Amino acid sequence: MTYLNEKSPGKVLVTSGPTRAWLDRVRYIANTSTGALGARVAEALVSRGIRVKLIRGLGGESPSVSVSSLLEEVEVVTIDDLIEQIRITAASGNIRAVVHAMAVLDYVPECKMGGKQPSSTEFWDVRLVRAPKVIALIRELLPDACTVGFKLEAGVSEEELAARAGDSLRRYNLDMVVANDLDRVAPDAHEAIFVAPGGTIIDRASSKKEIAAKIAEFIVSRMS
Repeated sequence: MTYLNEKSPGKVLVTSGPTRAWLDRVRYIANTSTGALGARVAEALVSRGIRVKLIRGLGGESPSVSVSSLLEEVEVVTIDDLIEQIRITAASGNIRAVVHAMAVLDYVPECKMGGKQPSSTEFWDVRLVRAPKVIALIRELLPDACTVGFKLEAGVSEEELAARAGDSLRRYNLDMVVANDLDRVAPDAHEAIFVAPGGTIIDRASSKKEIAAKIAEFIVSRMS
């Protein structure tokens, strides 16, 4: 295991867990992310002496670390909350790397009802619109930070998964993309490929802990 010199400056921003979007004051749409992978990434970084700021979606798993002084956690609910915290973090400076593992909703309700939709309503048509691409904002605010993105697909071949990861890598000028297929993700197993610039598969992993360790080693190598 590679460790970062404790005197080395810099912090890693990790985003993790689910996001929500409100339909009315009591109902929301969300995704199924548990935040477990992001928690493992934070643990792996802290274990290597790296300071971490974790922006965690409500309900996402919190990491277990032995050196709590190296970990700062902020909990968010909506994409707007997330964007606000990213702006605050970027403005504070000293972010050397980003691991954007949060499951950000791609679509959100066009408008939120101010009260509560009556349960007697027979039909409720909800129009969904594209949500902001948070990874694009991260690259805009932190252009010099080493940035690891994630790509989740469902039911595609490894070749197609790598191609889509490569597209994201080029579009957002990322340093690496961790790509996985939902059909090969489970609580006790998590297969992933690591895609570098050019769309090349440079590594593989078969568990969340292994993915986190490889990401941490990649970050350490860039921050050293």
